[in-house]
Amino acid sequence: MLSPGCIGGDDNEIETMGEIPDFEAVADDGENYSKSSMMGQGYIILFSAEWCNAPCHNVMHKLYNNLEDATVLVMSTDPNTDITLQEWHEDADDYDDEDNDSGVDLPYPFMKGVEASNELGINARPTLIFVNADGFVMAEHEGAVNSIDELQEMYDLIA
Repeated sequence: MLSPGCIGGDDNEIETMGEIPDFEAVADDGENYSKSSMMGQGYIILFSAEWCNAPCHNVMHKLYNNLEDATVLVMSTDPNTDITLQEWHEDADDYDDEDNDSGVDLPYPFMKGVEASNELGINARPTLIFVNADGFVMAEHEGAVNSIDELQEMYDLIA
């Protein structure tokens, strides 16, 4: 559960939504990702699920198309599914394929994030969590992304 707080000195306090909980997961790229490995850089966690198609895939592609070089971790909130991380990633990549155009391959690692989503109280898919370089949650967004400007404003808090 997130609790509001602030960081910085008296003159430059920045409101946060609390610290990101500890997490550790092996992604479909074979790499291990954790809170400690992500320290020192701002990043976005996109909470989704292997079975969340159009709304989640749409947000993944909006991130890719509008936030150049954003570091994004895609985490599943579903502990029980027969869909592999690789199949899930391929389905997300295929979302923007049309006719003979194969679209883009999302450069994001896909992993399980059930414990982190439970600790954060994530109930909606997709949910975006914007984490700054110090591990503090700076913004949260649930559901479809309808405003690219709002997306950019949230990203600017961690970039």
